[in-house]
Amino acid sequence: MSLSLSAQPGFTDIADSTWDNGNAITAPNVKALNANAQFGAVRNEQFWGFYRDSETVATPVSPADGYAYSRAELRYTWSIFWTGSASGALNGTQATPSRGARSGGGTLLEVGFNVDQATGGVACTVDYFSGTQTNTHDGILMVTTHAQRDR
Repeated sequence: MSLSLSAQPGFTDIADSTWDNGNAITAPNVKALNANAQFGAVRNEQFWGFYRDSETVATPVSPADGYAYSRAELRYTWSIFWTGSASGALNGTQATPSRGARSGGGTLLEVGFNVDQATGGVACTVDYFSGTQTNTHDGILMVTTHAQRDR
């Protein structure tokens, strides 16, 4: 079962003394506490998908409450899924992509992968050596987007 909120929660500072022994519990304080708990449940979310060279990781929307994240609220980690080519556009698909052929022949010489933290741009380079060096933009990354809301 997934979390579903009817509105986007926010965070409100509540003074510790609000909950001191002998203080009356009021509806506004309980509502603020509930909103803080809801915010805590969705403040950090993770999303993932597969990408190839020159694609851009999309800014996600929370399935819990429809909150659209800004690029500044996102950080990316990635892992190499395949050093060969992608058989077509991936653009964050969660279906396991087909593994395409290598664009270069010979021995794997070097690889370079990155997801730009500011733009979400994916860069993949895979170089081969067989008497001469062949540079390609092969590669598939599985990218995890770590999203953290501001207040």
